[in-house]
Amino acid sequence: MDGSVDFNRNWTDYRQGFGDLRGEFFIGLDKLHLITKSQTHELYIYLKDFDDEERYARYDNFYIGDEDEFYKIKSIGSYSGDAGNALEHHKNSKFSTSDRDNDGAKGHCGQTYKSGWWFESCYMCNLNGIYKDELDAIVEWRTWHTKSLKFVQMMIRPISK
Repeated sequence: MDGSVDFNRNWTDYRQGFGDLRGEFFIGLDKLHLITKSQTHELYIYLKDFDDEERYARYDNFYIGDEDEFYKIKSIGSYSGDAGNALEHHKNSKFSTSDRDNDGAKGHCGQTYKSGWWFESCYMCNLNGIYKDELDAIVEWRTWHTKSLKFVQMMIRPISK
């Protein structure tokens, strides 16, 4: 959103959540697991670049595992949107942080990119990356473009059946 919260956090912070609900925050992997486990949820990702172009990606069945499964993305469902399906690359990926390397890559993506994310050799998208300004940021959705993003928002909501 604006770089006011550092997303280069440890495993415990990502498990519990951090930030300010009125600004930049991460809900917490424990909460995200419990919410997505309770019923079917859609994930909507809003993206804006530094040219103020906007895109979105929507997934109709988002679900992550628990801590014993390293909060693996177990389902994303079907994609719709105009940003490209970057999250597909991360399906079945485990969450990694700078102090927990669960990505299976030769290197340690969480340390390299200074963020927590569902890295998979290393990423097609990384929405928790470094954010400072247009020239010094690594917040990307590579199926759209490889320029850093100015604003990202991940939102989930239950799907009524």
